[in-house]
Amino acid sequence: MARNNYIPEEIRQKLLNRIPPHNEQAEQAVLGSAMISADCIPDLINTLDPEDFYFPANQTIFEAILILYNDHKPIDLVTLSEYLSLKGQLADVGSLEYLTSLAEATPLLRNYRYYSDIVLEKSKLRQMILSLNDVIATCYGDSENIDEIIDLVAKKLYDIREDQDRRGFAKLGPVLAERLNYLEAFAKGGKEDMIRSGFPSIDETLGGLKKGGLVIIAARPGMGKTALALNIVHKAAMIYQIPTAIFSLEMSKEEVSNRFLSSHLSIDSRRIGSAKLTKEDWDKIADNFTALYEAPIYIDDRSGISAIEMLAKARQLKLEKNLGLIVVDYLQLMSSDRIRNDNRQQEISEISRQLKIMARELDVPVIAISQLSRACENRSNRRPILSDLRDSGAIEQDADVVMFLYRDDYYNQDEPKKDVEAAELIVAKNRHGETRTIHLGWRAEYTMFFEPEIIPLPDAPPAGRGSTSGY
Repeated sequence: MARNNYIPEEIRQKLLNRIPPHNEQAEQAVLGSAMISADCIPDLINTLDPEDFYFPANQTIFEAILILYNDHKPIDLVTLSEYLSLKGQLADVGSLEYLTSLAEATPLLRNYRYYSDIVLEKSKLRQMILSLNDVIATCYGDSENIDEIIDLVAKKLYDIREDQDRRGFAKLGPVLAERLNYLEAFAKGGKEDMIRSGFPSIDETLGGLKKGGLVIIAARPGMGKTALALNIVHKAAMIYQIPTAIFSLEMSKEEVSNRFLSSHLSIDSRRIGSAKLTKEDWDKIADNFTALYEAPIYIDDRSGISAIEMLAKARQLKLEKNLGLIVVDYLQLMSSDRIRNDNRQQEISEISRQLKIMARELDVPVIAISQLSRACENRSNRRPILSDLRDSGAIEQDADVVMFLYRDDYYNQDEPKKDVEAAELIVAKNRHGETRTIHLGWRAEYTMFFEPEIIPLPDAPPAGRGSTSGY
């Protein structure tokens, strides 16, 4: 069915001729509040810029207030009018009469924060209109790249949102009180402020996956870093019902689903990949498929996606499904919106920073898989260290947790293959706790990591239940 994009000409003209959003009374009340009491000025200048005012005269007056305040000079009717007069701007703002009326236009001084919020809200609406007008102009241009235009829309809206939070300092006392209230509620059986990975040793070491935290899982190719991330997703979604988004830039959604089938049902991944399932495999699927089918796991396999696009999609999933965890596979395959040049380190630094911002804004853990340089393979001890992170030291700086995956058997290709290989998860950085090495087991045919002390050999799930193998 064709879309109806026709807009009647009279409606179109009304839209084009509409006055942008603004509130004259709120703007005047903000300026009047600043003139009445210097106590409110720090809050106002932390909230507003001169450009946030719609009327040019009010922009000029607020800018004068900023200058006087920064010069440690008193701000009142006399000092403000004198400054504007010396600058030749007093007549432009409506003379002394307009300045005098500002104080009278302030209903209640104690409500100055509400007045500034109204001014800021209208300013954001005007910014959105201007930004989307730029997009409309681009659409009328010669560009035929729809993806670039869509990216432009997402970037402009993201930039407005990123600049929206201008909160200043928070006093320690109220922050501590809020934290103690949380600890008390949690002690009484309240909801945890973190996401469990399903690996007890990881959760014990990290204190769980912290909301708003950026977790890096890095390893050389073939070590199983993607498998470990998907194992965490599997457990978080199946055991704790955590809605999870996977941005798979390397594998297709079909390949990702094969991984889940293999680890969930303990079916050899090679048989799934080659579509050579046995009768026993089909029996496992028939008995245990429903739980995996209903798991709150969402996959986006678009290659070259940017952090801004990720944020837009994740924000929607947060609203619709209460998103609780994000996995990015892998960081070096992402594209940068703001830096497009030959400096790959600078580009990766920007991507890393945006992933951290995404974690903070959505208040969810973000697990980003990262490559390592070849440096570790040139050492006698091939276990990775932080300097091995590929392309940028900013990854280490932005991350709350950096974990390296290492399997010694990976380098012993001449030896007979083992059913179970030893694996080390090296917690090299942990902003909230200790650094240590966690020992895991690895079943390559199931693309599954597990804790040997808990379950030595994962078995197939029992009939009629969701799999708990490896849990």
